[in-house]
Amino acid sequence: MAAGVACDLCRRDQLGMECCRGGLLPGSAAAGLLILPDGEEDRISALPDDMLLQILARLGCARAAAHTGLLARRWRGLWARLPEFTFHHIVPTHLDATLAMVARPAPSLLDIQFNHHSLEPARVSSLLRAAAALAPAEFVLCVAGATQSDPVELPCFDRTASIKLDLYHVSLTLTPAGGFPALESLHLENCHIDVADMLPLCPRLRELWTLDWSSDSVMIHSEALEDLAVYATWQIRHINIVAPAVKTLYLVAHYGISKEFILSFSAPAVEDLTWKCESQAISYRFGVIWRMWSLTFSFSTCLQPFGNTELASNSNSVSLQSQHRRIGVLSLNLETNVHVGDAAMAFEQVIYRFQVIEFSILELDLTQRGHVYGAIVLYLLGLCTSIQRLKVTLDAYEIAVVTSLTTGGVKVSP
Repeated sequence: MAAGVACDLCRRDQLGMECCRGGLLPGSAAAGLLILPDGEEDRISALPDDMLLQILARLGCARAAAHTGLLARRWRGLWARLPEFTFHHIVPTHLDATLAMVARPAPSLLDIQFNHHSLEPARVSSLLRAAAALAPAEFVLCVAGATQSDPVELPCFDRTASIKLDLYHVSLTLTPAGGFPALESLHLENCHIDVADMLPLCPRLRELWTLDWSSDSVMIHSEALEDLAVYATWQIRHINIVAPAVKTLYLVAHYGISKEFILSFSAPAVEDLTWKCESQAISYRFGVIWRMWSLTFSFSTCLQPFGNTELASNSNSVSLQSQHRRIGVLSLNLETNVHVGDAAMAFEQVIYRFQVIEFSILELDLTQRGHVYGAIVLYLLGLCTSIQRLKVTLDAYEIAVVTSLTTGGVKVSP
């Protein structure tokens, strides 16, 4: 591995990380050389390879491990037999040749990070193929960006259990043959792939996180998934999820939902659910004063023992509701509308579009801009008759209101 192959930004970051400082400390190029008094034996280099590899593994950085070859000839090339390879803050110039030096058997980890460098799609494709050939148990690739928008083919990783890809502005396509038979965890960030097409190729996939969903339709069907997180960066028109084994589900519509929004959801084993709808591009206005910036619905087994989640349906859509008195939490961010709203649009019409019903805790974050907020709070309490607990935050001030449905009592504390 070539020493000192780094741009100024990479070198600065390497110096800031304890595991990467080897060979980069200020001074002469030989600052890291092992200098022994005349006649003194180098007992460390006399250790067996297995013990030396344990020392190198504790460095936590493949580049720093390779630089130990400067200490003595005995150490040269040992880094290529490490069980884990982490390349922090590197330039791509010599990486292909470096990966070709990695010895078999397959490493347990291959972690490559290009924090300050964009790559051409052909270069990203080459790295993916080299990683697939090594067949690591865990694979991580972070690329700051691609210079073009040409799609990149994702090769088959037939022995890899965990893949995390953070490939800014990279579109991925699947190979026509093969699959991911050992894959159990898949994290996708800042890159795009047809998840619906990929899931049938991942029969053992338990965890799926896709943090840059760039489509107006979320379609996920899987028998094996247990942990699912989707962060959509488009306005969502349709959600269709069939995941009978899912226990944790996290859905975020960063740009809200469309007027034609339809939710179809089947996850009878879910224990922790968060459904968050933001409105970064638009706000949901109702009446002539208020508008809603975000809505979050969640429930968790930490509140009380839950039964199964069931679906309430009508002729047009399917909605989330709880069974066996499962406690749900609805959080709303409301503020007074500086523009004229839709006077004909009632709040129940707005909230119904999000397909959330039956919750026991209501949290309100209100920005009233001098307007009276009591009317909207009373209106919501009258509309949401299942509420047992209310929390209201007014700018920097917070009032907690606990309402008992059995006694009718109300307790207010600052």
